[in-house]
Amino acid sequence: MEIIKQWLKANGYKFEVESFGIAFKHQGGNFLIEDNSDDKQYLQIIMPYVHQLKKSSEKEKALEVCNEVNRKYKCLKAYLVEEDSIWLSVEMFIDQTPDLDDFMERLLHILHAGRLEILAKL
Repeated sequence: MEIIKQWLKANGYKFEVESFGIAFKHQGGNFLIEDNSDDKQYLQIIMPYVHQLKKSSEKEKALEVCNEVNRKYKCLKAYLVEEDSIWLSVEMFIDQTPDLDDFMERLLHILHAGRLEILAKL
C-alpha cells in the first residue's frame, strides 16, 4: 500500500486511507484500492457504483452488458453488487517492486472506458 500511496502523491492525487484501503478520485470517477496486505502481489482497483439499476427488470440486460464488457476489456471485471448496482474492477498480479508508472494510468483508463460503455448500453 505504501507504493500506491507514493504513486498517488507523486502524480498529484488526493487520497484517503480508509479501513478497507485507499479511496481517491481520477477524472471525476471514484476509485478504491483494497488493502490486500495478505497478498502483496495482488492489485485490485475498484470503481464502485458505476450504474444503479432502477428496477429489477433491468437485471438481465445489465448482466448481458457486464458480460460484453468483461469479454472486451483486458483485466476488467464488471459485476452486480447487492443485485442492483454495477461495479467495475481491474485486477492483476504485480511483482514486489512494481513501477506503477508502467500501468496505473492504463488501468484507470480501462475502468473509465468500461464505465462509459456500460452507461451507453443501459
